[in-house]
Amino acid sequence: MERVELSEVMAEFARLVGRVEETGERVSVTDGGEPVGVLLAAAELAELEHFGQRIHEGPRPWSEAGRKGPLGPERQGPYTRYAHVDGVRMTFTRDRAVVAELRSLAELDWLERKAGLGRQSYLDPKQAAAFEEFLARQPPVADGIAWIADSWMEQEPFRVLEFIKGPAPEEVALGFGADAQDVADGLLLHQVWERDARERTDDAFEVLVFGEAAGWTWLGYHEFVGAFSRSLDPPPAQRITLTATSAKAIYDFSYSKDGEYQNPFPVEDGAEERRDMYELIWYTPGETPFAPDAPLSFLNPHIRRAEEHTDWTGGIPLFFAGLERAFGLSLPRDEITSGRVRCARPARPARPARPARR
Repeated sequence: MERVELSEVMAEFARLVGRVEETGERVSVTDGGEPVGVLLAAAELAELEHFGQRIHEGPRPWSEAGRKGPLGPERQGPYTRYAHVDGVRMTFTRDRAVVAELRSLAELDWLERKAGLGRQSYLDPKQAAAFEEFLARQPPVADGIAWIADSWMEQEPFRVLEFIKGPAPEEVALGFGADAQDVADGLLLHQVWERDARERTDDAFEVLVFGEAAGWTWLGYHEFVGAFSRSLDPPPAQRITLTATSAKAIYDFSYSKDGEYQNPFPVEDGAEERRDMYELIWYTPGETPFAPDAPLSFLNPHIRRAEEHTDWTGGIPLFFAGLERAFGLSLPRDEITSGRVRCARPARPARPARPARR
């Protein structure tokens, strides 16, 4: 990499910028022999910014140096130089198009680190398709969730199942409106069952059951009277909701990513989005459940692999088996069936303070 002094960049930038534009090679910039920045092609910087924006990593570092050089733009040959207030960053244009940038070492190091992480999560369309096929062939994590499908259809042990990526189970429970004391005490579901049997109550139908498995927070509840708020702010990275209403044979599936609902139907440009959830009874094993241009089409290969490589029968257990492969979902079978899972009742209103005795 060629090394030049900052004073040379200030005095004779046309030659350097022309070389960077022609070859795409970087130029190291020093000040008194000490490296302070890098002159690089605008296209390369745009690529770094593109991938770097995928990663959140603190504030961008800025140079604290004062301005050096004239206030206004300066032109040499076909190039115009615009100096920034920190005295290091500069933008070079030709014919009103940005062709090169000078950035500080600290800023460029920060941006390259972010871009490197961002690239790891990027696959081109062919790679993405191949990777989806690979993931779809993987076995479920731990117990998976297909085991609960049949009883869930009868609203046992829960009418609603939710899987949330990001927040911890306790945080989600409190966000839903669970009783903080129950969460702190570690109330277990079998304790509620035993009290119901002893006192002939139905508290088990009013609690929120929660836990963590395979990197997801999972929840199970009935919520017949809307006792839980189900609101999380900010929205989690991913959220999956499965709701059973056996009396009407309605079984819903919905998926949100970063707070944005993933529609099961293709949405035409300029058309109002359909906000329908997907009814699991619409899925017929052997047929592709989602159109190729639907936001949920990425589930198709996972569901197909569940059909080909599992012993589950029936549409809903197979759909659950597909979700296992697509998201890595799991529910702890022994703990749920034995009631050794945490739960909480809806938050109870605070009791009014007693008046002080006189």
